[in-house]
Amino acid sequence: IPGSFKPPHRGHYEMVEQYSNMYPQGQIHVLISAPSAKSERRTKDGKLITPAAAKQIFEIYTQPLNNVTVSISEHPSPVTSAYESLKTLDPGTTAVLGASKKDNDWKRWSYASPWAEKEGLDINIIDPEQSAVEVSSSPDGRPYSASNIRDNFDDFDKIKADIPEHVDLDQIKQILDSL
Repeated sequence: IPGSFKPPHRGHYEMVEQYSNMYPQGQIHVLISAPSAKSERRTKDGKLITPAAAKQIFEIYTQPLNNVTVSISEHPSPVTSAYESLKTLDPGTTAVLGASKKDNDWKRWSYASPWAEKEGLDINIIDPEQSAVEVSSSPDGRPYSASNIRDNFDDFDKIKADIPEHVDLDQIKQILDSL
């Protein structure tokens, strides 16, 4: 599941959780892309949301999930990060490329199987349209939002709906305060 996750929010976590539950015997790998100058995201007071901070936050979110790892890619593109990761898989591995059904996000993986074949990778990539998951929204219907967290990180009442319920808000506040 690749992305920039600046920072990760509850919707990101719930997507990872869905894949973890769908493939309990599999390994779910969250890949945080390295930012390019144009993809950097900052808090309202100018603090840069770093890949390291995103990784720390995601690791807190995913503590209850025993089949999830989080790493930082050297590539600024989440898609490139995922493709490069596919090159490291053992022959015969089945891969699912994480995507949501929202806005047909899964279509970014439409060429993954032909690409893997062209690269000579002996892996099976599950049809991304079939493996894409539904994205959740907050109870008030508002999508979960990284920009809301960035804009309101100093007022946790405004962002607590964007943080997974099982997470101690103070842990997230410490990370954001340390930027």
